[in-house]
Amino acid sequence: MKKEVKVGLLGIIAFAIFYLGFNFLKGLDVFRTENEYYTFYQNAEGLQTSNPVMYNGVTVGRVVVVEPEQDKNRVRVMLAIKRQIKISDKTIAVLADNGLLGGKMIKLLISVGKDLKDEGILESSIEKGMLGSVTDKLTPTLRNVDSLMVTTTAIIKQFDQTALALKALMASATQTTAGVNGIVAANSKNLSEIIGNAAVLTANLNSLSNNLDAQIKPILQKTSTFTDSLNAMRLGQTVSQLNNSIAGLQGVIKEINQGKGTLGKLAKDDSLYVNLDRTAANIALLMSDMKANPKRYVHFSLFGKKEKK
Repeated sequence: MKKEVKVGLLGIIAFAIFYLGFNFLKGLDVFRTENEYYTFYQNAEGLQTSNPVMYNGVTVGRVVVVEPEQDKNRVRVMLAIKRQIKISDKTIAVLADNGLLGGKMIKLLISVGKDLKDEGILESSIEKGMLGSVTDKLTPTLRNVDSLMVTTTAIIKQFDQTALALKALMASATQTTAGVNGIVAANSKNLSEIIGNAAVLTANLNSLSNNLDAQIKPILQKTSTFTDSLNAMRLGQTVSQLNNSIAGLQGVIKEINQGKGTLGKLAKDDSLYVNLDRTAANIALLMSDMKANPKRYVHFSLFGKKEKK
């Protein structure tokens, strides 16, 4: 084989290898084992070619093309997904963060629906990143912190005014103390005399109190003795009267038991009870007859004439 032919073959092989390698690095599978799908975003947020396409945490494809469509104010993204992954027309391509380093990926949310053919269009969505979620959660807290700072500032201002008032109060108290000290120094002699007189007055009051105690104690003792005697006398009279009443009551009960007097006869002889019972029965019969035959007992005439029998 001639050298020119060998050089030509080597050049063709090198070009083919370079082309295949370049496409492979771009995320294109030369042997076309994936299906291609399109989706659109208002903001790609740093999405790049070769970023992974994930389904339930497993890589099932790659981002092949990311290019802006300025006339439509959107970004067109082409995804290469393995053919064994069945994509439906209700599948959503979610643009999400890929870890804490700021990388991006596409998450597939596959729902039940009709099969989507090759080069079909997927519905798109953007997942709020970790930083965005943290920011949303921190926003109310920051607002509360701002409110707390405003309140704290107002309180500090009030404390400033309070400090001024306290300084004025302390100055006034100092002046008052100095004045009191001056008054005490000027009247120390008079105060000493007043204290001495108060001591003498206290001693005299103690002496007078002791004398009164000595005089009042015998009087209280006599009063107590008189009260005891009076109580004893009243109690004796009451007991004597009670004994007399009991004796009289016992005599009455004894006479009743012996059948004396009206109560005794009622208690011992039942003839009175029998007569009373018969009288009551006769009265009842009389009342019944009066109700049944009132004309026998009452005669009434409009002209004052008696009724003929």
